[in-house]
Amino acid sequence: MRKTISPFTSTPGIAGNALIDTHFSDEIIMNFDSPESSKYVYKIVGLRGSGKSVEYSIVMNHFREEKGWLVYSLSAGGNPVQTLISGLGKERFINSKLIRQTIGGDASVEGGTAIISGAAGFKSEINIQENDHYYSDEAELKEMISKATKKGYRVLLGVDDIAKTDEMVRFLSILGDVIMEKGMDVRFICTGLWKNIEDFVNVPHISFFVRAESITVKPLDYHSMAQKYRQLLGIKHEEAVRLSQFTKGYAYAYQILGDACFRQSKSTIDDEIETEFDEDIGPQYDLIWQTLTDAEQKLVRIILEDESGAVSGIKEKMEQTSSFDSLRDRLKKKHIIVSPSRGTVEIPLPRFKEYVELWHSY
Repeated sequence: MRKTISPFTSTPGIAGNALIDTHFSDEIIMNFDSPESSKYVYKIVGLRGSGKSVEYSIVMNHFREEKGWLVYSLSAGGNPVQTLISGLGKERFINSKLIRQTIGGDASVEGGTAIISGAAGFKSEINIQENDHYYSDEAELKEMISKATKKGYRVLLGVDDIAKTDEMVRFLSILGDVIMEKGMDVRFICTGLWKNIEDFVNVPHISFFVRAESITVKPLDYHSMAQKYRQLLGIKHEEAVRLSQFTKGYAYAYQILGDACFRQSKSTIDDEIETEFDEDIGPQYDLIWQTLTDAEQKLVRIILEDESGAVSGIKEKMEQTSSFDSLRDRLKKKHIIVSPSRGTVEIPLPRFKEYVELWHSY
């Protein structure tokens, strides 16, 4: 048993030393960084566990290190408007709840009034009033971003694993106005499952978000995975290739397989490694399975049982062949199935068949 810490991780958004640079984030960084670009919003979509959060983190961390940027990561389940106001309000150049006055001489404060005493009994008053914008969070937010822009700052906002809530809809509605308003310099990036992104399609007043650029995270490159396995596990090239092929390019599988091999000091996939892999990936597959409708689950079972992957054979096993095309399209949008060649489909998830047979058989 190794005593050193594993370089592999299953923590969302963190790839550690096992990071494989897919360069999906490069386009986003280039467009956000360029004052000539008209792309202010990006959505990173893909299967759960495909590496969306890693790409999101690369973009956010890049601009956190750049001068002249204010970067705020907002919670998908919280109140993004209030969180952003609180974050901006802590910047030294932005007044938050109160307008602060500098008072010289001997002074005392009574209620909202400052009393300044001078020589020979001279007395002057300065009224201290609350910021008029404070109790309208929309007006306050716009005022704060305007101040940031006038100070030469550019603002980057991000939401990881976005989902439709009343608070998020309101935030996006305000954000759309801010982005289109002259004198505002704001960029927005989010990650999300296809279904969660689609939930916003029919929401009024956020067409800027619905029509914004989407980047789909693709499977990891086999050669890059093999190189990392060889480097981090200290194994032969042939062994590293077999490990990378086992993962089918699924980012989460790449990490947990590497972790299992590292901790057990093994370079081949034996029964012990498979058992540990199945235990680690099971909860992730549970989340994926729960996103499927009953009809989609039935089609997935048929595809897994048909080793050829031929569409013609799969249709024959369906109760209603007329629904195949719509179900296939939905599963493709959810990144559950792919078409490696014309007339075929497959599910690019390692040991997903074994998972379904064990936990979701009829």
